[in-house]
Amino acid sequence: MSSFEVWLPVGAFVLYLFDSSLRLYANELLFLRYGRGWVLVQSLPLVVAGNRVYLPNPLTPGIPGFKVRWSESDPRQQREDSAKLERFFGALRPVQYLVTVLLALLCALPVTLAIYGTDAQLLALVALFYCVILATLVYIFTRRQELRLTGRAFASLCFDSLACAPFAINLVRKLALGRPLVGNPIAFAGETFEPAEFDRLVDAVAGRVAADLLREDEPTARRQELEAFLDKLQAMRRAR
Repeated sequence: MSSFEVWLPVGAFVLYLFDSSLRLYANELLFLRYGRGWVLVQSLPLVVAGNRVYLPNPLTPGIPGFKVRWSESDPRQQREDSAKLERFFGALRPVQYLVTVLLALLCALPVTLAIYGTDAQLLALVALFYCVILATLVYIFTRRQELRLTGRAFASLCFDSLACAPFAINLVRKLALGRPLVGNPIAFAGETFEPAEFDRLVDAVAGRVAADLLREDEPTARRQELEAFLDKLQAMRRAR
């Protein structure tokens, strides 16, 4: 195999992984929707420019993830409309299948190069990849209202997906990240998460609040606020 045949699939996979990665602030988490259930995921210990790095499972591009930001003094009283959220997931479902097809085609790239080299089979694979991308973008455009997608956001998705084809595998993730969950994320989790998963969320947030408390040596108003928030978290846990 020539160096081109080696570096082409390597570069494509690296671009896909680079586009998948996220950087999260200390008070940011990700809620993943698996089937009809929710899962909390946290960032890696790696910190870049003050942000924690999150790298999703590259083999599950069809799993939508929502970035949420919690605060010990969150005043929001709004609640997520469950009917609208379910319509979003219903509109997203075909995209989940299509990005899985794109990942399979990406995985077929090194096999095609190893067997056929840069012959017509490679061109056919690339053409098929772009055909699936175009079909996905056309579908997203037809369901842009349910997906809560503005014209500008759709144009950005089109540019990313067509200018750099491996980026299209992350269309589900980008659509979910572009739709924020309404209201207080901890309250949302208290209503939708399974008890064990909600306990994981409480433990994760409480651990970060406890770290902030260690930096508050004096009985300041900030310390009182953090302690009250910890008590509130434990009360929510007991209520489940």
